[in-house]
Amino acid sequence: MKKIILSSVIATFAFSSIAAHAAGTDTTQFQVKITVNESCKFTSKDDVEFNAVDRSTKIGSTAKGQLNLTCTLNTPYKIALAGTGAMSNTNGTSASKVPYKLYQDAARTTEWDTTNLLSKTGNGKDQTIPVYAKLAGDTNVEAGNYVDTVVATVTY
Repeated sequence: MKKIILSSVIATFAFSSIAAHAAGTDTTQFQVKITVNESCKFTSKDDVEFNAVDRSTKIGSTAKGQLNLTCTLNTPYKIALAGTGAMSNTNGTSASKVPYKLYQDAARTTEWDTTNLLSKTGNGKDQTIPVYAKLAGDTNVEAGNYVDTVVATVTY
């Protein structure tokens, strides 16, 4: 009986020793990745709207609107504005036009169009971009509502 017990104890230690050597560890590494693309998106806009004027006066001859834009952090961008430079009478039968110019600055000294671009850098947040305007000619035209559509294009 002692031999059976002794054999059982020896067998138990032998299996434990084999099991301890069979259980091991290993390690590896992996990466977590993402690609962030540069982007710029217009988020909103406020039209440029001049105050009403009497014929041949230039009272209220300046106005301001704005664009809102979000570009990724440190993304350089340029904005071009494309309009005709003249507001047309909306009644459809009038050939009258009221000329205007758009500017990048409040002093209205730096014009803004398809060749004079506004250059900035994105900050990753919504940026307000003012659009300044000034009447550029005679307002002695037919009475009515005048409008021009301007297309803003951001290149980044």
